[in-house]
Amino acid sequence: MKRTLFPGSVWGRVDIPASKSQTIHTLLMALFAKGRSTIQNPLICSDTRACMDFCTKLGAKIDFKDNVMTVDSTELHPVHGIEIDCRNSGTTLYFATALACTLGVEISFTGDISLRKRPAHPLLSCLHDLGANVDLKAQTAPYTVRGPLLGGHTSLRCMTGQYLTALLLAAPLAKEDTTIDVHLLNEKAAVRTTEVWLERQKIKFFRDDEMLRYTIRGSQSYHPFVTDINGDFSLAAFFFCAAAITSGTITVTHIDARSSQADRTILDILTRMGCSVTTEAHSVTLNGPSHLTAMEIDVRDIPDLVPALAVTACFASGPVKLCNVTHSVVKGSKERSSTIADNINALGGRAQVLENSLVIYPVTSFEGVREIQCFDDPRIAMAMALASLKCPHGLSIEGCECTESMYPTFFDRFSSVVVS
Repeated sequence: MKRTLFPGSVWGRVDIPASKSQTIHTLLMALFAKGRSTIQNPLICSDTRACMDFCTKLGAKIDFKDNVMTVDSTELHPVHGIEIDCRNSGTTLYFATALACTLGVEISFTGDISLRKRPAHPLLSCLHDLGANVDLKAQTAPYTVRGPLLGGHTSLRCMTGQYLTALLLAAPLAKEDTTIDVHLLNEKAAVRTTEVWLERQKIKFFRDDEMLRYTIRGSQSYHPFVTDINGDFSLAAFFFCAAAITSGTITVTHIDARSSQADRTILDILTRMGCSVTTEAHSVTLNGPSHLTAMEIDVRDIPDLVPALAVTACFASGPVKLCNVTHSVVKGSKERSSTIADNINALGGRAQVLENSLVIYPVTSFEGVREIQCFDDPRIAMAMALASLKCPHGLSIEGCECTESMYPTFFDRFSSVVVS
């Protein structure tokens, strides 16, 4: 599907969808809680539907009405040999893989072409260390796993925090205690969000201050709960950045500025670049400045913000360096940082990919191509919508349907706040 967008400024209000990551967290905890849980304001999209499919194939009953989801996992009946299609959801793939290893049945995982390129071997190797039966030859999906998860010791280089989060979700259900030594951890803030969810469930775990070693007590359980899902800051970022580069004003509703989400950092970054931010109980308003200040930004903990920040950086007062971008290779399109750089260059900007960083040089507008690809990466697609605001002749974006995986109504919502 192709969408053609035209330049303009951003003014108005937009109600942001719930957090995809938090929706998947709560779905999986509800699945293993063996009772009836209630999730208010969940995100319904292709990625979360993939997680819902996993839950129902294991025997959970899910009902959704009036923006409230109930998950009844009182009587699970996991069947030997089922296959789970995670579509484009890396979060579902990694989290469900680890939790599937706590069961005594064989479960296979696959996904779409893009997902089958994402590395899974580091997680599978850890699960093998902890007693699960996995195919250590598998580097990516498709693969098959089988429990039980016994516990013990493993070590991990965490190029994506999703590996560690997956282990933290599954380890409490292992028979014995689990110790995880972490030699590299990107996305620390995202892992801290997972810790908050575990603490709400009274899960016993311990870690050092540097997040280098975790010990999780075995033979624990999840319990039924009622929760509300906050708006997703990684999606709100595209609207905040749109106001920032057009000297506009945007109010994003159903979002909590005190959220523990890692991508809440977008507000701090844009404030340092010259934007002004005001917050209320469930909304955030951002005013864009006349000129954005150039700066260096460490994106190690916020890889999902790289596409939006890269486009925004094109309109700063000088070069902007995004540091620690290399691990974004395991998120979205295979080479997300290279893809966004190539697109910026094609649009008429100037972006340079270095060994561990992305350097963006300033322009006043995009005078290059009038049609661009998003390579089946929803965050690239949304970043190109952001870029269209600075394309004097408009911009046609190919492959927009990929946003169905996380924000089905994005292009309509985006267009509704653009004033030509």
